[in-house]
Amino acid sequence: MLEARNLRKEFGELRATDDVSLQFGTTEGETVFIVGPNGAGKTTLVDLLTGLLTPDRGSVVVHRQADGGIVEEDITDMAPADRVRAGLVRSFQIVHVFEEMTVRENVRIAVLSRYDRTLHMRSVDDGHEDVERTVDELLEQFRLEDIEDEVAETLPHGDRKLLDVAMSFGLAPEYLLLDEPTSGVATREKEYVIETIAEASEADSVTTVTIEHDMDLVREYADRLVVLHEGRVFREGDPDLLETDAELRRVLLGVDE
Repeated sequence: MLEARNLRKEFGELRATDDVSLQFGTTEGETVFIVGPNGAGKTTLVDLLTGLLTPDRGSVVVHRQADGGIVEEDITDMAPADRVRAGLVRSFQIVHVFEEMTVRENVRIAVLSRYDRTLHMRSVDDGHEDVERTVDELLEQFRLEDIEDEVAETLPHGDRKLLDVAMSFGLAPEYLLLDEPTSGVATREKEYVIETIAEASEADSVTTVTIEHDMDLVREYADRLVVLHEGRVFREGDPDLLETDAELRRVLLGVDE
């Protein structure tokens, strides 16, 4: 389980996160969606969890099984790269892929990084059978096998997003934090992107924490909903709250009832 404990981050007079405490992965492969108005602190929270920002107060803790019990590891001061190796992986709102490489080459780079082979002679070619098997599996999971030889910069935005997330899966995450994976994706492709990610996460028992603005997708795919407002946890619970909680609808959707 990944836990935020009283996380506070201030930028001058702005308190972006105000003593936020949350747990992720309380069940295996949990799908959590974080929603809230602009400026609610959503991306700041993800930055704190993944080590891109250091909290002014509070801690980030991972609970792991060891010797038949659960142990806590405080990762607040752990570097982002070390968090990736520990299973905490981030996908950004802006797609990060190697534009001039093919789809397959992009996924291969991520898998090679998992196996610590990126600096080996000929490491970016197809000379590693175990790596290629993993690449094949990821291409199939993310429905990219038919375009594996296409150059990344030529792909439509939805496929670029899926490639970006497939590369994140190539790092073998236990927790995957996604910052608006449907941002910039055509409406007709949004569900395809989220459904593909959800299926891959379920198959690999990966806990996903997703920032999302499309409430229809949140209703459809969330196991649990976290609503941030003015840097605080405003609501947490079943996505049905989007329909039943009038105050939540006012804050989130601007609906007065």
